[in-house]
Amino acid sequence: MISGKVIDGRVIIPVVFRLPSQPDFSLDFVIDTGFNDHLTLPSQAVSTMNLPLYSSTEARLADGNQALLAIHLATILWDGIEKLVPVLATGYKPLLRTSLMAGYHLEIDFQDNGLVSLEKL
Repeated sequence: MISGKVIDGRVIIPVVFRLPSQPDFSLDFVIDTGFNDHLTLPSQAVSTMNLPLYSSTEARLADGNQALLAIHLATILWDGIEKLVPVLATGYKPLLRTSLMAGYHLEIDFQDNGLVSLEKL
C-alpha cells in the first residue's frame, strides 16, 4: 500500500527515486487525474537529477497552446517494486498521472491532513 495526505486541498503521494550512485530519495507528487501518463517534473528538476532523454512528444497544454515536451526516464520504487517510468519535463510542480495508479484502489479523506491510500487490487 502507498500512503499520502491531503495538504491545502491537494492529494499528495510520495514517490521514491532511485538514481545511479546516489541514495534513494522521495519527492511529493500531486495526483492529477486529468492526464493518463506517468509523472511530470519541472525541467530544472529533470536536469538536476540528470535523467536520460528518451524521446519527445507534442502536447496540448492546459492553456490550449501546443508544446514539444521532452520525455525522460527515471527509476522509481512504486509500492516496493522498482519501475522504469517516463517523466515529462514540464510544469512547475511534480504531478503523478493516472497510468501508475492502474490496478490500484485510490481512497481519499478529503479534508486537510486527510489520509490518502493506494492499495493494489
